[in-house]
Parts: sequence; structure tokens; C-alpha cells
Amino acid sequence: MNNKMIFSLDPSSTRTGWALMKPPEQLIRAGLLLPDKQTAQSEFRIDAMCQSLWQLMNLHQPKTILIEWTSGKVGKRHKGGGAGLAVHGAATGALWREVLAWLRWQPPENQIDTKVLLVKENDWTRQIPKADRIAAVAAAYREYSPDDDKGGDIADAIGLNVWYQREQAVRLVESLK
Repeated sequence: MNNKMIFSLDPSSTRTGWALMKPPEQLIRAGLLLPDKQTAQSEFRIDAMCQSLWQLMNLHQPKTILIEWTSGKVGKRHKGGGAGLAVHGAATGALWREVLAWLRWQPPENQIDTKVLLVKENDWTRQIPKADRIAAVAAAYREYSPDDDKGGDIADAIGLNVWYQREQAVRLVESLK
């Protein structure tokens, strides 16, 4: 177990991208949390992903957990109608609560040492189009395949993790001034 592991999640109600990295920007593993059945009702899809999330956290014991949090704004791809925003929010909240529940089951020293951070998607994506974010991850990480990530969810989990690590580096440099 590496106590510097950073685990990031890009939640949705149909599939959730995840990435496990260790500084500096070393990708250990990445993948998707998928429901047993894509056509199941949203609450059953979300529950299945929460169960898989628990297993991943037990396996890797991350020390920092990042969750992309919705800003509540509706993107252009939804034509301003908010399509799916409520269900997306439910999935994001359920995964966050699962992380908190998992953390409560850890030994007290792990509870103190583990950080859980919610990052608004607009803060880390900085309005960069998804296709460009996917291309950047594909260029930086040979082991990542956009063909295996149709929605770009794995790419966004990796991108969130890299963004966080770079923000931490900037804060460290600024603190040394």
C-alpha cells in the first residue's frame, strides 16, 4: 500500500470513470464502474457502481479521494434543458456518501490521514472541450485507449487527478516564496 495514492472519480448514473495515480502524475490503474445492466433503473445502476467503488477503495486504500462535483449548470449538449441533471446529481451524491461510509470503516489513523475532496467540474476542466481533454490524456498516457472509453469518463478521471496534482505543486511552490 502506497500512502500517496490519489483516487479520482468522474461520476455519472450510467458509468463512472476512475483513476488511481501516485505523484508525480504516474497512472497506476484506471477504468469504469459499470452497472450490471445499462438499461436498469437509475437507482439500481447507481447502487451497483457504489458496490464496485467500495471494492476498489478496499483494494487500493487511497490517501486522497477526488470526486468531480456538479456545478449545477447545464451544458450546451443538453440544449439548456437540464436533461439528466437530477439523476447525475443523485449518482454523484451516492458515490460521495459511499466514499464517506467506506472511510468510517477504516482504522482511526486512516480516517485522519485520508482526504476526500469535491471538485466542481468547471474548476478543473476550465471549459476545455471534452474531445480536447480526451486527446490530451491519450497523448500523455499510452496505456489509455479512447476506443475503450466512449464517453471520455476514464479520461476525465485521469484529467481530474493530474489537475489536482499540478494544483498541489503550484501551492507548494507558492508556499516557498
